[in-house]
Amino acid sequence: MLESSNRLDEEHRLIARYAARLAAESTSSQPTQQRSAPDISFTIDANKQQRQLIAELENKNREILQEIQRLRLEHEQASQPTPEKAQQNPTLLAELRLLRQRKDELEQRMSALQESRRELMVQLEGLMKLLKVRHSK
Repeated sequence: MLESSNRLDEEHRLIARYAARLAAESTSSQPTQQRSAPDISFTIDANKQQRQLIAELENKNREILQEIQRLRLEHEQASQPTPEKAQQNPTLLAELRLLRQRKDELEQRMSALQESRRELMVQLEGLMKLLKVRHSK
């Protein structure tokens, strides 16, 4: 999990650098002598705003990644039964055992029914063949 968040942080840094480079290239594509002072000021303000936006988005992304990591840890902790929890509720353990036993019984019954169905299908095929032979005579 930490590796994926580090990888995402690195990706966001690369994106931010690329965006800054693109912004710099777009401003440097026009010679400075040809641009007026308001144009340069506007470009500097736009670049500053872009950097601020990128920084805000990176911070928001870090917060979201931390929240995701926290939720994953909570989920893992909640899904792993601890011995303390098991000892606290023996009724729940007994019910769980009974449910598992019932599940096993139902699975065995289903297997037996499926096998019986297969046998009946084979018998039906044989009877259909016999019926066809008698019908063609």
